[in-house]
Amino acid sequence: MLLTIVVLLSSLPSLTSCKKDKDDDEVFSYSTSTQTTLIKSFALKANAEVLESLDSVHFTIDYDRGQIYNADSLPVGTDISALNVTVEFLNTISSAEFIITDATVQADTTIAYSSSMSKKLDFTGKTILKVTSYDQTQTKDYEVKVLVHKVNPNKLVWPSEWRRDLPGYDSNAMGHKVVKQGDVYRIMVYDGVECQMLAASTPNAGTWSKQTISLPFVPQVPSLTATPDALYVLSTDGTLYASPDGLEWVSCGVTWHSLLGAYGDRVLGVMSGADGYYHDEYPRSADFTATPIEAGFPVSHSSDMIQTDNTWTISQQAMIVGGYDANGQLLRDVWGFDGHRWGKINNIHTRTLPALADATLFPYYTYKALSGVRRYALQETWFVMGGRLADGTLNGKVYLSNTQGITWSQADSTMAMPSEMPKFYGAQAFVNEETLSASGPSYAPSRVSSAVTSWECPFLYLMGGYNDQGDLLPYTWRGVYNRMTNYPVY
Repeated sequence: MLLTIVVLLSSLPSLTSCKKDKDDDEVFSYSTSTQTTLIKSFALKANAEVLESLDSVHFTIDYDRGQIYNADSLPVGTDISALNVTVEFLNTISSAEFIITDATVQADTTIAYSSSMSKKLDFTGKTILKVTSYDQTQTKDYEVKVLVHKVNPNKLVWPSEWRRDLPGYDSNAMGHKVVKQGDVYRIMVYDGVECQMLAASTPNAGTWSKQTISLPFVPQVPSLTATPDALYVLSTDGTLYASPDGLEWVSCGVTWHSLLGAYGDRVLGVMSGADGYYHDEYPRSADFTATPIEAGFPVSHSSDMIQTDNTWTISQQAMIVGGYDANGQLLRDVWGFDGHRWGKINNIHTRTLPALADATLFPYYTYKALSGVRRYALQETWFVMGGRLADGTLNGKVYLSNTQGITWSQADSTMAMPSEMPKFYGAQAFVNEETLSASGPSYAPSRVSSAVTSWECPFLYLMGGYNDQGDLLPYTWRGVYNRMTNYPVY
């Protein structure tokens, strides 16, 4: 186990020594050296009844501030009232003793430490480890903190106090859609007469710019899609329109059955022909040829198409979930696009995903525990939320994939929708990086080599959507995986 000592040894006085004899133990002279009280390592002893791999919990030793602490706090509810410890010292010492006060179980006491000590320590109060040098001229106090999470770090939360009104909400709106175009979030709202276009730099902006525009067509608002340089939307007759910013729209000269989403600087759609449906794109590349859709491919009401990098392919991959095929069959499948062709992604032998229309698909993150140690690794995770089921009811479950959409599982309670969040279909989800700053103690618990004062945390925003009556939901929900709000410790 690798332990970190946060101390600048070069700033401490040098150590002098002499030997009595070649075969004798080495004897040090410590009279003025602050290294005489330096702790080399601190650890908890294994105790599976308290916590698996308890002895692998990492403790940072900050000599300058006299602090010993586990930067990555223990799980909520861990009992720290009776723990055995192991301490290593850089050099021979005269004594070390734990001074315990204000603990919940153990009475105020002082316990002498030795390598064979069997007495357990209560860390629920204040614990001071007092070290005295070998020649008893130097002493050093370390405050030992065994930190325990107050909330479950491995939980996706959507606090009600973070919920905000949906920008551009209109109870008469026939359509409301949020997209991200480059670094700008844009919203189209249409009430059957007027169209409003809103813009902001972040989804939690207090104020959005708003402009009323006159459209030369009636938009299918749910089809609104953004590439880095343009917005696209279908009219009710299927004509594809484009705009650089949503204010002035022009026809692209193509008619589609549905608009699937954006891939790079082009949009992908399904074109209806006399003999069936075809894949199409705009603008078309020089060598593009419209090809018939595959059997079981969704021609309408799939999720928004999400584009992301992955570790398995050279090019970026786009993904959609669910929708209706050409025969009107509601699908449970995941389809992916690699820049040239479509293919079914999910394992047909694992039918975890239900058949869904207008589900919300988005990539985010979870953590997985590393085997044998109290450490966690970040992993990209695909989420599916909301959507309409085959019987017309709304899906209230969350589904996860850590395999780029190949296999899926139903999320447990730590990832589930909160009870106060209404079921929905057709909502938009975004991940927005926001800067968090260290606060609280004068030190930032961390394993990194320099003090952490701020870091980027990815927050989730779930915007709009519709209830089972088809009414627009007037909320923006803000969520986050708890562990990401903690100080970075690796």
